[in-house]
Amino acid sequence: TCAYLLYDWLDEWFTVYRAPKLRDGGYDLRHTIEKHVKPNIDNKPLDEYTAHDIAKALDGVRSERMRQITRQVYKQSFREAVRAGFIDRNPVDNVDGVKHKYENGRALPHSEEAEFLQVSAKCPLALLFRFYLLTGARPSEPLRVKWEDVSPDMLRIRGTKTTGSDRSIPISEDLRGLLDEIPRTDELLFPYTYGNVLRYFNRFRSSLSFEMTIKDLRHTFGTRCVEAGVSMKTVQKWMGHSKIETTAQYYTHILSEFERSEVERLNVRKTTD
Repeated sequence: TCAYLLYDWLDEWFTVYRAPKLRDGGYDLRHTIEKHVKPNIDNKPLDEYTAHDIAKALDGVRSERMRQITRQVYKQSFREAVRAGFIDRNPVDNVDGVKHKYENGRALPHSEEAEFLQVSAKCPLALLFRFYLLTGARPSEPLRVKWEDVSPDMLRIRGTKTTGSDRSIPISEDLRGLLDEIPRTDELLFPYTYGNVLRYFNRFRSSLSFEMTIKDLRHTFGTRCVEAGVSMKTVQKWMGHSKIETTAQYYTHILSEFERSEVERLNVRKTTD
């Protein structure tokens, strides 16, 4: 029997093999392991797991995307255990892959953005949700921003996803006003865990008249930049995309739609002259 129980091995695998390779120290991965991996599977020696055990555990994960990520955690951790000589086989090899259609998210129309701001204003984390809208930060990025990252004119976003995701953006008047409202009680602007952020977000989300995710706030920022005439290259830099093609994929159609609406204004003006 293998000396390692699964939970202990997951902790060791994360600490030794994964966290050192991730620029954020594995913040999101640790959350996934504790929230979605361990709660859905029994803790027993590594060599006692079967493909059926893994498939049953994956069935306990509600979201397709999270099932896909959870399967990757199982596959990679068991694979490392095989390489280390703790077990002879990887039980995940005989578990079907999880298909997930990736959703890019959406930008909130102006009316929904106004409703979101009104409803979220009653939340203790209201300043954080406005920060998402004014910076285009990815869901976990604001939780790593320190006061030392705030200069008179620029704000550093400690990105982790790609090479260009660690970036600086200019501080707009609205963002400056928001920063002035945040109390300086910690070296971090927002000393919260991502789990707390999700809990607060889910509490007031049911009060909205529309469906949304936190990531939609990022896309709303990008869309407002394009609508304001900010160049695609600049939007790429502010959003932390490593390739301009990624930015174009998200926002070129928005630019086209916005330009069509502007043309309609011109047409209306001609008919009234």
